[in-house]
Amino acid sequence: MQVHPLKQAGIAVSIELVILLLVKLMMRTGTISDNPTFCWEVVFTLMLAYMLFNAMLSFPYKNRNQYFVYSLIGYVIVALLGGIMAHLFSGVSMDEAGSFRWLYMLLTFCYLVFLTIANAIWKIIEMAKKQDSRMRGGN
Repeated sequence: MQVHPLKQAGIAVSIELVILLLVKLMMRTGTISDNPTFCWEVVFTLMLAYMLFNAMLSFPYKNRNQYFVYSLIGYVIVALLGGIMAHLFSGVSMDEAGSFRWLYMLLTFCYLVFLTIANAIWKIIEMAKKQDSRMRGGN
């Protein structure tokens, strides 16, 4: 099953929006305490989920370069729109909320590592398939 990276990004941003709306509603009704950093935490959680699923869903794609380019664009979309939404819903900037600027940098680095690992695993699997084919007498 191939899921385009931009579609994955759209799903992640949609989920961010729905959860942030629910969080804002729950804060207004007093169900949960009004903690402005909670909106930022939601955004970072969904960024991490996008990173993990995006790396895992890269395996079925044959055109690896195209997938990774769109994945990076999707990550930027998720991070940018998530940051904007967190700022709008919380009323607190990233710097005022704490160390979220460093988390953005850390998650971006981790995302690049995830993509690199996924690409390396894919190459190892392809080499193993070719070796298996040669051992069985195929080309």
